Amino acid sequence: MGTVEEGPLPYNLWQAENSNNSSSDAVLFGGISLLIGISCRTLLRHTTTIPYTVVLLVIGIALGSLEFGSNYRLGKLGNGIRIWADIDADLLLAVFLPILIFEGAFSMEVHQIKKCMAQMLLLAGPGVLISTGLIGAAVKLAFPYDWNWKTSLLLGAILSATDPVAVVALLKDLGASKKLSTIVEGESMMNDGAAIVVYQLFYRMVLGKSSGWFSVLEYLAEGSLGSVVIGLVFGMASLFWLRFIYNDILTDFSLALTVSYIAYYTAQEEAEASGILTLVALGMVFAMSKDTHRAGGKQSLHEFWEMVAYIANTLIFILSGVIIAQSIFSIGNFDDDTGRSWGYVFLLYIILQVARTIVVFAFYPALCYFGYGLNWKEGIIIIWSGLRGAVGLALSLSIKGASGDPKYLSAETGAMFVFLTGGSVLLTLIINGSTSQLLLSLFGMDALSESEEIMVNYAKNQLLRKAEEFSRIHSGSNNPFDWVTVGGYATCIKDVCEDTVWPPCTTNHGYLEIDDMKTMRVCFLKATREAYWSTFNEGRITKSTISVLMESIEEAIDLANQGLQDWNYISTHLKFPGYYKFFSARVCPPWLTRWFVLKKLQDSCHICSAFIHAHRIARQLLLDYTGDNRNAAIVVGESEVEELEARNFLENAKNSMPEIIRQTESRQVTFSMLKSLDECLSDMEKDGILTEKVLLHLHDLLQNDLEKLSRSPPSVRIPKPGDVLSIHPSLGNLSPAIQSDLERSANSMLKTPDCTLYTKGSKMTSVWLIGNGSVRSKRSPFPIHYPVDSTYPRGSILGLYEALVGKPYLCDMVTDSVALCIEIKLESIMSVLSRGNGVEELLWKECIIVVSKLLAPDMFKKFSMQEVRSIVDERSFMNTFSSQEVIETSHHSINFLLSGCLRDQSTGQLIECPAMLPCSILSESIPSACTNITGESSGSYSYSKYRVVTPARIVRIDISAA
Repeated sequence: MGTVEEGPLPYNLWQAENSNNSSSDAVLFGGISLLIGISCRTLLRHTTTIPYTVVLLVIGIALGSLEFGSNYRLGKLGNGIRIWADIDADLLLAVFLPILIFEGAFSMEVHQIKKCMAQMLLLAGPGVLISTGLIGAAVKLAFPYDWNWKTSLLLGAILSATDPVAVVALLKDLGASKKLSTIVEGESMMNDGAAIVVYQLFYRMVLGKSSGWFSVLEYLAEGSLGSVVIGLVFGMASLFWLRFIYNDILTDFSLALTVSYIAYYTAQEEAEASGILTLVALGMVFAMSKDTHRAGGKQSLHEFWEMVAYIANTLIFILSGVIIAQSIFSIGNFDDDTGRSWGYVFLLYIILQVARTIVVFAFYPALCYFGYGLNWKEGIIIIWSGLRGAVGLALSLSIKGASGDPKYLSAETGAMFVFLTGGSVLLTLIINGSTSQLLLSLFGMDALSESEEIMVNYAKNQLLRKAEEFSRIHSGSNNPFDWVTVGGYATCIKDVCEDTVWPPCTTNHGYLEIDDMKTMRVCFLKATREAYWSTFNEGRITKSTISVLMESIEEAIDLANQGLQDWNYISTHLKFPGYYKFFSARVCPPWLTRWFVLKKLQDSCHICSAFIHAHRIARQLLLDYTGDNRNAAIVVGESEVEELEARNFLENAKNSMPEIIRQTESRQVTFSMLKSLDECLSDMEKDGILTEKVLLHLHDLLQNDLEKLSRSPPSVRIPKPGDVLSIHPSLGNLSPAIQSDLERSANSMLKTPDCTLYTKGSKMTSVWLIGNGSVRSKRSPFPIHYPVDSTYPRGSILGLYEALVGKPYLCDMVTDSVALCIEIKLESIMSVLSRGNGVEELLWKECIIVVSKLLAPDMFKKFSMQEVRSIVDERSFMNTFSSQEVIETSHHSINFLLSGCLRDQSTGQLIECPAMLPCSILSESIPSACTNITGESSGSYSYSKYRVVTPARIVRIDISAA
């Protein structure tokens, strides 16, 4: 038989001191810490109101006390504790902060960040400076450590900012209101970043570096603004990268996690700025895009970051407790009177609370004015939530690591920094953190409102009805149910159950009764938001539009007291911003202009379609839940008014650019078809009729199609100049050779609304053919003020009259919507006129349409373009007259002087072209605005005679049958 050699005993966590230290023991501490965290979360969830993080800190202090303050060493676990306790401060921040700060900023609501930004900046900017000064002055004057002002202010900078890690974890546990959580979380993140900049400034001063006012301000500006710029750059670059990733959640997670660490390192180490402010800016940029993830992806994204933040929080709070314990037991090496040192810790805690109170109440009027405002209860909560945590501890450890030189920072000063900071962290977390829930309850800030109580009772009654239905279905079965046992577990509806025994029976079939109009509107808006999500997940709207729709809901909820306001927010985003006029300028390439304009118009159509669809769903849901409720009827009426405005926008878009509507519908149908194929494939997978290899192959093919649709949706086909010319009612009758010549000289332009085609009195250079959209005239051709509100839709040829008579432009022409404008140079028009073959007469007849609407807007404004063209084609007669001929206006007609000059025989007045000659009667069907060159009404005429001064061209439009 073989011999059995003695070997080491099985692995023992608690080996004696003679065990060999190993760096792998650090992994053991991490594993034990996570196990402790899981146990605490499981045990404390329903048993206590003490925040989870406070319990972890106490456990960390207990572990540190056993290792550093007793004879009961913890063996390999103790070795791991010592490794973690001696971790480099910069490494500690670099490992944990990118996760915790990014997750905190990413999970915040962008809308509420915008609303509360001024409040957060006040507390994080001037608030940090004031707090640093107050704490530093108190330490200098009240503490016996003989520190100079720079050293005292250095400690003030470390302790001036609330710690975001501790604050965010606390508020999540307490379930504070969104508004209050946003202010406190945002302020804690920003002011911690600002405090690090201030800390670095005083740290440089303590080490004897330059401290002039100019260098101080320059450093503060570079440290704060530079950090934000770095975060924004990394954030925008990441979002651009994500545009090329489709339906790959793993890549999304990896990219966000990687960028957070790289951005922090770049700011903190390379740029010597604030890595925390960089992470805040980076997280907010990502937060603005989180609504663009579909339902499953968004949920997975939140779950991933919550899990990573939970692990980091567990480790950092237990480690903070260990570091505090180490500082407590090491302070005796520098101070024989430990009791006195603890007394100064309590004094410092009081100073921190006083400084925090002074800062909040100094800015209280401004905090009440900006954002959502602030009441005194919320102000007290903000004061009480000024916790200190791991960030302050890490900064104090940096001081301890840099100490040792009596000229700048002695070893005693470094140890005292860690002790005082650790004590402050301990007291703020235990005292403030443990009593915050009590304070919220005392102020009634965690209680349900009256409307919420009504909703709770309604929901319970609905659950009771469901339980009754369930019991009715199963009572007749032969299964031996014990209804007493079943009812004993349904405690959630016990207080609304009318029977003491089961199965239950209820007679309550009422509707949800909400008397508060604001609550009713909020319910409607939340139903609308869910409809938006459903529409987005169905692929009916794009990523670029869902953010606008979600923001409109948040804005409308804020203004719910004033009625439904979501369309007001959306309508502002449907308008083309002023900078879009740059794209319509000639300096911008036409393809780039076309891309920007069409993208904006497509998004606007998607938004309106989704708005109409979601409001219909929300109205029906509101009526289903509230029944014949007066307040619900009011909200439904407000919604219908908003829907009408959205429909008008879509109708205008259809009239101005029908290709956009066609593209929108095509994309939605394509996505719906591909999703139906995906569902069919899923059904076959559930039925088990396909092998795994076949499923993967088909799934990849289908995902490729969806990705192609996402990246390259159906394009909008803009008509070419030749297409517009060929379908024009007049120009389409020209010979193919003439059309070809015009097409070669034509230049197609897509104009945004309010773009000027030409101005009154400017030199005539081009004729404009409107291919899509509409244009309006702004200034009268007359020398005096005269209102001109004529609109020229698709098919109008503007500037043609001026080209034929050789005059400057008669008025301003401005686009009234997105318009496809075909520019034809004057030289081409003149070349076409020389061809003969009736071209000149055709062009003269075409220009009558524009001239009639320009000179007689009130007469023709009620007619469509097709109707005006029909009137001109069927009832107009054009004649030319030589000099000295006498002309008499015809009864029942409108006469326009297109060229030449006439003299009124009755008044002797000289009339130059263009002009409308007074008509003989007033027609009811065409309202008369018979106006001569002076702009005065001509009244009723039996006849008028004119003598031709220079050869004239006059068109007469018969209105007797109109």
